[in-house]
Amino acid sequence: MIPDDPRYEDDFGWQDEPVLLELSVADDGESPADSSWMGGVAGATLSILFHAWLIFTLSGIVMQDSDSIELEPIQTVFTNPPPPEPELETPEYELANPDDRETEVRKAINAMSVGMELTTKPNPEVAPVATLDLKLDAKQLPRYDIPQGLVLSKTMVVPGTTGEALIQFDTALDRVTWEIARNLQERKVLVVWMIDASGSVVPQRQALVKRLKRIYGELGALDSNGQLPRLEQPLLSGVVLFGANTTFVTKEPTDKIDDIVNGIQGAPTDPSGVENVFTAVNQVMDNWHKYRTDNGRRMMLVALTDEAGDDYGEPLKVAITKCQRYGAKAYVIGPAAPFGRRKGYIPYVAKENGRTYQLPVDLGPESVVVENVDLPFWYEGPQLTYLSSGFGPYALNRLVKETGGVYFMTNMTTNSELSTIGQFDPVMMKSYEPDYRFGSPDEFVKDMLQHPLRAAVVGMARYSQETGLRAQGTPMLEFRVQANNFRQQFTDAQKSAAISSLAIENILSKMPPNTEKLFSSEESMRWRLAFSLSYGRLLAQKVRAFEYNSALAQLKGTYTDSDINNRVNHFIFRPDSTLNYAPSLRKQAKLAEEHLQRVINEAPGTPWEMLAKRELKDGFGIRVVERFIPPPPPAPKAEPGKAKPRPKILPEPQKPQPKVPKAKPVEPVLPKL
Repeated sequence: MIPDDPRYEDDFGWQDEPVLLELSVADDGESPADSSWMGGVAGATLSILFHAWLIFTLSGIVMQDSDSIELEPIQTVFTNPPPPEPELETPEYELANPDDRETEVRKAINAMSVGMELTTKPNPEVAPVATLDLKLDAKQLPRYDIPQGLVLSKTMVVPGTTGEALIQFDTALDRVTWEIARNLQERKVLVVWMIDASGSVVPQRQALVKRLKRIYGELGALDSNGQLPRLEQPLLSGVVLFGANTTFVTKEPTDKIDDIVNGIQGAPTDPSGVENVFTAVNQVMDNWHKYRTDNGRRMMLVALTDEAGDDYGEPLKVAITKCQRYGAKAYVIGPAAPFGRRKGYIPYVAKENGRTYQLPVDLGPESVVVENVDLPFWYEGPQLTYLSSGFGPYALNRLVKETGGVYFMTNMTTNSELSTIGQFDPVMMKSYEPDYRFGSPDEFVKDMLQHPLRAAVVGMARYSQETGLRAQGTPMLEFRVQANNFRQQFTDAQKSAAISSLAIENILSKMPPNTEKLFSSEESMRWRLAFSLSYGRLLAQKVRAFEYNSALAQLKGTYTDSDINNRVNHFIFRPDSTLNYAPSLRKQAKLAEEHLQRVINEAPGTPWEMLAKRELKDGFGIRVVERFIPPPPPAPKAEPGKAKPRPKILPEPQKPQPKVPKAKPVEPVLPKL
């Protein structure tokens, strides 16, 4: 059957042209009968060819069972043609320079290529591990602020940053300005400036007053440009001074910058030298938490101080709890804590008598307790007494860590002579930060008792700082002797080495037996470094002291009076990489070098590395350099015949003057910092 349409589509999707048969009359006059016969033959031939083609085509088709074929009904839907789409305006784009992305592309390609390996025998996949079925209590889940602003910063500071790099004081205030602006993009903000009231921070208070107008001017400019949400009184500020007592300079937060500046300028100083910063935080939260609960403001507490705070312990724990309850973030602008020390000492020249006194200052430590042994270094070089730890004081850092704020370490110290040495990358130091879980030393001690290696480190460090018998440091290294006194000089020098040896042995006795075997099982990198540095330094100085003592003992037994008079009378002690006088301690010297070298390899760019390198700067052995300095010639005798010198005429004795009683020295009034 040929359809009416000259073109059609069959069930298999093919489109065929219809076969047209055209009959014509021959030119030679053949009859219609002959033409009919010829037409029949042609039709039969075409039919045979068509059926042959059809059979060949159908032979290649695989038919499915009728039960498995699902036929969908054919639906015919008539729709109007869609209206023509409007022509879009082609935007103009600025093409990027491919060279700008060349470095990033190379890094991406290299990153993807690392670790790829072709194999003909792929390993089977690891069986999946079932996840734990945790049941969480909704009441115990932390609460988070939901931002109200329309724009969120893409460069937010990581919450709980405990050690920004050492920066200038003005730079720290600029960072605080950025933090305030970032929080204003999300919701209304209450900023509380908490300032140390002690006299040592007066210069920083004046610098803060000068910067405040700029800070609020920049925030006002952001508001005018529409970069901050249009809210009623978006920023309120309060000023609080803390010392032995807390003073609310502004009775209530205000949006008037003049009231804030005048309040800081006119605030009195506290001569007590006490900084109860955490008590002040508690009082601020008690008095002004209503601005959070009633008005929905975010609270930012910005503390400016130059010490660690005196009321750590229970006030710190309560302050953290209140800040977390009301979503307040604490920011601190303060000094870097000295590495492994709690107190620092600064020189102070008294006006009353001109004498210099060492005043104690609370700056640390950066951990709950001191973790490093207190030992002086031998030979020439820095003592690194006030080496920076790369972190702020522990209590202030814990407040920042638990509330999601930032600790800005600045060069602001009570005295320039107390500035800590060293500046460390905060990204590198992140792996070695202290454990901020502990709210008090008692909590730390309970945890420490479960780790014998840590207990040994703390025991050695504590004994080295509290015992009255201390290592003496570099002994006498140069001797100019005579035949009648060289043995006594050597004996006196041996006493210094003997005291150092005894002090070091007492410190090492605080380490239980087999403690070194626990090193491999310690998970904390910070505690591994603390053990290797302390143990390595103790062994190194033990070897040095014994080598020095043995060298002097050998010199006393080797040289005679004749040798001193004619061959050698000048001895110089210099460090050497070989033990020349105490070969029995070579094993301990090698162990000390291994521990110190491990610190250098595992903690580059850290305070631990600086101390380890300083200890390894000079060898553990002693090399004695011998010299002979000829004695001066005797004085020439007077020749005969020469006139004797005239005798000196002594002045007449004066009458004794009446003694004037000496005035008692005036006791200076030392300030409390």
